[in-house]
Amino acid sequence: MFQVIWELKVKFKEREKFEHFYDAKGDWVKFLSKSPDYQGTDVLESGEGDGIFLVIDEWLTEESFQEFIASRKADYDLLEEKAKTVSRSKKRIWISL
Repeated sequence: MFQVIWELKVKFKEREKFEHFYDAKGDWVKFLSKSPDYQGTDVLESGEGDGIFLVIDEWLTEESFQEFIASRKADYDLLEEKAKTVSRSKKRIWISL
């Protein structure tokens, strides 16, 4: 399994939109689910009430993740722009094998 872990700082007023965007029926999961190698997304909250979340995307392999994103670069970039509307910042903090 391959994981990509993102840290997001969510805008307080946009929390509901953030949760909908990353939930099981949201735009993020719908997009990634187009790949048979995508295994799911987990969203974890820091628990400090500071609006910091981890989004963990799971893939079969790093290659399948890279190939999927590269083959849909324009759509992925649009999705990333939409993600920016619900968060103050988003950065990839970890990749695990």
